[in-house]
Amino acid sequence: MNQKDMKGKPERAFPSLKKGIALILIGMIILGIFIWTHQTLELVISHQETGEVYLTAPVATGDLLTYEWIHSFEHIPWYEDFRILGESSLDLEEIRVAGFGAGIPENKGIVTVKEGMVYMSDIHEHFQKIEWINSQTANQYIAINNETIIRGTDLPHHEPIELKIERRFQLWRKPQ
Repeated sequence: MNQKDMKGKPERAFPSLKKGIALILIGMIILGIFIWTHQTLELVISHQETGEVYLTAPVATGDLLTYEWIHSFEHIPWYEDFRILGESSLDLEEIRVAGFGAGIPENKGIVTVKEGMVYMSDIHEHFQKIEWINSQTANQYIAINNETIIRGTDLPHHEPIELKIERRFQLWRKPQ
């Protein structure tokens, strides 16, 4: 091109590079949306020390997690209800126990008595995970939305166990 032809036209520097960068950015945005929409929450029960996983189960924000066990000294049923708030986020909402005794809190939340059970509600104590030493005789079950997902007898006896909520990427989603 001569000087006359260039007059009035801006010089274009690296047009293919700009297009390439734009395509990469668009691709990254599409990939980010894909990954974000394919994340799920999972409840994971594992060994505290070895990391061995005993159970994974899909959960959702707002699901109710319930533990039932038998108090080791008083031999009375004890229930705890947690609301799943999201990744690494459990909210203890209520404790129900058939009496008071060793290690049983007496002043959490609002305390009432109904049909022989002591209810401690409106507790809202936050947990990132729940850790315990499993007892196959004391731990009765763990449930999600009143559906048992595992029993204490399904976990190793006298071993350190943890329960946590994790966000996981799931490439293939099951239709709902």
